[in-house]
Amino acid sequence: MDCTINPGKAVLADKIAGCLMGGAIGDALGFTTENLSRKRITEKYNRVTDYHVWPNHGFYTDDTQLTIMLAETLLESQDFNAHRFKNKLARWWLVHPRLSGRSTKNAALKCLLRLKDTGYDVPGSSGAMRAAPLGIFFRDDLDALVSKTVECCRVTHANHSAIAGALTNAFSVAFALRTETWNQTEYLTLLCDLISGFDKNLADRLQEIPELLDVSEDDALRELMKYSLITGSPIGDITMTAVYAFLKFPRDYEKSVLFCVNAGWDTDTMAAINGNIAGAFNGLTGIPARWTERLENGYKGRDYILRLANHLADSSPMDKPQNFLIDYAGDLIRNTAFIASMLIRKPMM
Repeated sequence: MDCTINPGKAVLADKIAGCLMGGAIGDALGFTTENLSRKRITEKYNRVTDYHVWPNHGFYTDDTQLTIMLAETLLESQDFNAHRFKNKLARWWLVHPRLSGRSTKNAALKCLLRLKDTGYDVPGSSGAMRAAPLGIFFRDDLDALVSKTVECCRVTHANHSAIAGALTNAFSVAFALRTETWNQTEYLTLLCDLISGFDKNLADRLQEIPELLDVSEDDALRELMKYSLITGSPIGDITMTAVYAFLKFPRDYEKSVLFCVNAGWDTDTMAAINGNIAGAFNGLTGIPARWTERLENGYKGRDYILRLANHLADSSPMDKPQNFLIDYAGDLIRNTAFIASMLIRKPMM
């Protein structure tokens, strides 16, 4: 991946912080509308432009939890270590995950039981929603980015479409980090060549995005989400919507992520992936401060995410992990409170 210009150290650090924070904010914004149809979102909110489940405060879901676990794995191992990541998934299963698909939870249970083959052959989004740290860590080594992303995705999802979705996020983040100008044709050509061996249908669909950029939002979404149902969105639709929204508004993080937030169905994952890419390109300084400042803090919240970003920026290992019991208790308490509040406050349909 030598076709773009590496930004300066300070700019790169801002981009990496923007990538992780952008994904977490997209996740928190999209949590409001997750599992709601586009029609229901319009009826209830007209258009979501801020955090809603908890007024004035954003709380992330499993998308960001998994991203944090993967970033920790990379920093602690200075590589992707499947065994270490599986241990984190096993522990995650024990602390009431903040939502999550069935296959990801079942894969985490397999990790807890120390089974060898843990991934499922279903086109889920778990591999894609957590892939951004791989794009950051292996941004200068395309071969390693591909092999490690495939290996990481297969921990939960061995399906080729799931892998293509994960590669899309990881590659897009790496591409965004390495450039200060965006060449849409070059990006789509490289991306589609990369994923076509895993999911040619998705590669073909991604190549058609430029034709949709000038149509209305409703018309675009009818094509982008044509396989989505009340049961959710397949990884192809999630990927298409996340990438489309960025290419529609490459210089505007807010417009880009809000397109996904208001799209319907798996909005938290679409907005998280889009937020990773848009945040990586525009940097932390390109994300509205009102969202950053009101994202949850405390245990593995905003400050911790920024700390992970700082370590990823200078490739330095993390400090010694916290005491296991303290770490476990912190996660269990916050996740239990999250689920209880969600059941009380969040509209489910």
